[in-house]
Amino acid sequence: MINYARHDEEFHGVIKLNNGDEVLGKAILTEDNGETLIFISEPVMIQSVMKELPDGKVVKGVGFSKWMQFSDEDFYIIREKDIITVASMSNEVMFMYETYISENIDDESLPLKKSKLHVSPDTKMGYLGKIDEARSKLEKLFRGPSHFN
Repeated sequence: MINYARHDEEFHGVIKLNNGDEVLGKAILTEDNGETLIFISEPVMIQSVMKELPDGKVVKGVGFSKWMQFSDEDFYIIREKDIITVASMSNEVMFMYETYISENIDDESLPLKKSKLHVSPDTKMGYLGKIDEARSKLEKLFRGPSHFN
């Protein structure tokens, strides 16, 4: 039994499996006949990306990919015998995970999830107005006042 983690409480977890996979998701540990089972929802894996730039420098980055690529399920059960260790996600990774999940889930609640992360543009962010308004101003500027009388 996994006794170093709380049971029956949902948490954002990182689970290292015997096969080398590192799975991230919302997890609940529970006991079943002396064995710990992990119920994990919306699991993802870390995806590493490397790209060589034309000047010879190498850029590295990480992101997420769906754990079971060819499955429509969003909930899985992992047995204790398949687990090396369980840990909580850091706050930074938890934010990245929640952002990824909210942008990649195809269900009716998507607009509600995205609204939590939506930031309206303002002038401090470089927002100066709508394209049609800018076009109109530029046409007036370049055509001169004689065309609009």
